[in-house]
Amino acid sequence: RKMNPHGAESRVVTWQWPQDIRREVMIPPNHFLLVRCHSHFRASITDKRPTVGWQSSLPAADGSHFALFSPRSIRRNQRRALLKIRTYQTQQTRHADAPLLYLSDPVHLTVQRTFRKAEIADRSLLLLGTNGRGAMMRAFVNPGQLTSRYDALLAANLSSNHPEDRRILLTRCRAWLVFQGYSQEIGSDCLTSFATDGFGRGCWFYRIPTGQGQSVRLTMEMEMTAGSNEVRMRYFRHPAGDDRSLLADRFPVQLIVRPDIEDRSFHETTKAFLGPERKWQEAVHSVSNGFVFSPHGGSRLQMLATDGNFVPEPEWDYMVHRSLEAERGMDPDSDLFSPGYISVDLKGSQNAVIAAKAGDEDENERLAEMPKIDLPENDDRKSFQPVGPEQALKASLAQYVVQREDLKSVIAGYPWFLDWGRDSLIFARGLMAAGRLDDARQILIQFGRYEDSGTIPNMIRGSDVGNRNTSDAPLWFFIACRDLIRTEGNADFLNIACGGRTIGEVLRSMAESLVAGAPNGVGMDSESALLFSPAHFTWMDTNHPAGTPREGYPIEIQALWFAALQFFSRVDPSGDKERWNLLAEKVRNSLGKLYFLKENGYFADCLHGPPGTPAHKARPDDALRPNQLIAIALEAVYDKQIGSAVLQACEQLLVPGAIRSLADRPVRFPLAILHDGKPLNDPIRPYWGTYTGDEDTRRKPSYHNGTAWSWLLPTYCEAWVQVYGESGKAFALALLGSMVELMNRGCLGHLPEILDGDFPHRFRGCDAQAWGASELLRVWTMLQP
Repeated sequence: RKMNPHGAESRVVTWQWPQDIRREVMIPPNHFLLVRCHSHFRASITDKRPTVGWQSSLPAADGSHFALFSPRSIRRNQRRALLKIRTYQTQQTRHADAPLLYLSDPVHLTVQRTFRKAEIADRSLLLLGTNGRGAMMRAFVNPGQLTSRYDALLAANLSSNHPEDRRILLTRCRAWLVFQGYSQEIGSDCLTSFATDGFGRGCWFYRIPTGQGQSVRLTMEMEMTAGSNEVRMRYFRHPAGDDRSLLADRFPVQLIVRPDIEDRSFHETTKAFLGPERKWQEAVHSVSNGFVFSPHGGSRLQMLATDGNFVPEPEWDYMVHRSLEAERGMDPDSDLFSPGYISVDLKGSQNAVIAAKAGDEDENERLAEMPKIDLPENDDRKSFQPVGPEQALKASLAQYVVQREDLKSVIAGYPWFLDWGRDSLIFARGLMAAGRLDDARQILIQFGRYEDSGTIPNMIRGSDVGNRNTSDAPLWFFIACRDLIRTEGNADFLNIACGGRTIGEVLRSMAESLVAGAPNGVGMDSESALLFSPAHFTWMDTNHPAGTPREGYPIEIQALWFAALQFFSRVDPSGDKERWNLLAEKVRNSLGKLYFLKENGYFADCLHGPPGTPAHKARPDDALRPNQLIAIALEAVYDKQIGSAVLQACEQLLVPGAIRSLADRPVRFPLAILHDGKPLNDPIRPYWGTYTGDEDTRRKPSYHNGTAWSWLLPTYCEAWVQVYGESGKAFALALLGSMVELMNRGCLGHLPEILDGDFPHRFRGCDAQAWGASELLRVWTMLQP
């Protein structure tokens, strides 16, 4: 148990053995840890330091036994530890170990920019680069590492108008340094450190042996070019100076860079025997300093070097294994083609640039005009200092904003998502917190002009906006408009032109259509004023198989509908404001009457029923999910006692940096997951704590039934402050701080889409998810003193 001794924030949180052994227990700053068992025990806490001595428990008045551990001062992001418990009973000793995470005071939180060799080896670090047009560079910090079919140094977006499925053209580059016949691969063995600026630029710092006891210090810098399907690699040989262990500057070394290329959609794999083995060699045209690869009319890759020579020497690397695809039950093996290698001679203080670009322009002219780079000569890390969470998150958000025709849109996540309705509108709220109001306006206008009879696109594939299977995206549109008007301090945005209408008219069309019933099946129950949602229309939208059956009246839809009605009652251009206000109050009353489970102390997640079922006849479930937190955050629930009970119940869902989508507990309302008519789970114990295996029978059933999501943890913190006020901000900020550490692992500077609900809470899903970063920034700035 954790207790805060400071007045209004005093809390008791219970960890129960053995079920909670599967999640890491977070301990906020200034909190005591109270361990209590039914019988006598000994306990200790250990971390990287030697174990502090074991404590013997003391008897309590009720016959139980307890031990108390004092707070720890953590002057960094966080510290992991292990609670060891040994209970003593008649003729039996039981052992239990619980993972602990001591959270830091928010003032100590930083996002890391430099990483030592040991840190790189210990973490699976990724560098994400984007170009503002939907293209992607996804590079492992550990050189040459490939784990997924989505790994690519250049995954181009070939449409000039909008994001579409990316085309992988350059997968990786292998490199060697040669001096007097001695060849050394430029790989992890030579890597001393890595640094990133947080905007997609990465620097690899090497010390490379050249034979005879001497070495060369080499820096490789890589980034995407803004607005272009281009990635540039810059190699700089540092001067030796007076360091005799380094090869003298006057002796040139030969840098060899061999690219491995493909031509495929990023969802596919390359199989040489299906045609590429015969055709691709013929599609390569060599020039003096590089090559042009034109496998067919739609793709063209140029790869050129300054002051270098290209040596044609085609080779195939067959059956390159991708471990993540194997884990996902997908084809894990792909073939890579290398047309030859680029050779560059480097003396001390010299550099070379290699550019890879998809497109028809002649790259040679621009490459010749490009200025030489200026990299630090002495200290390879001091120029990349750690930054605070707000600065890092603002840099992160910039990488998701893309151009779609004449307006902006949002890539929901890298490496595989494109633009989604709800994700973009939730993300727009974070853009406002970042001060990027013009981008937020453009996103709202973009989706507003697609509005039709109360529907907006659930997702956009290329130029196709026909998928409107969403009940929450129109409601998030209301919330985002509300936030923009609040931020700007006036309602001028309502009069902005939006596809032949004004924003205000778009909002009215949505409101009227949802009341009357939208063509996609979303509509209001007249008796309760609650909104009916078809199956799989919420953010929990997995439908192959039916991983999260929520047909009926999901609670977060009602919370969003309440907030939308409340907002529209103040801005309706027709002046019919009282009507919308009465509907909002009706929704709030129905929430309290139909959803709250007094015996459980939390809200039903959904009132289940087929189309046409009135809300009062729909069946409430007892699944403990985090969706009810949105009702508190949006003030659809204003009873502080109920809010406190909900927060206490949802503590079972918390894991470091995320919140689980379902509690690890039995349910009375069965949650059956079927595939081809066969059950996949235990309907009474539906929790699924690991997201792995094949898609339809393993990953999708767990996606919303135990997997932990980053984007909803800030909502918990926002709800906490709604209930406990100013005195709750320190706790909420400390909890938010657990998300900051995720930015120092995995895809650097970004938040993963999901984590396993079970310890050790491994990163899963998209490496970099837009709404996770935007929601963290929005709530982080909201809670600052």
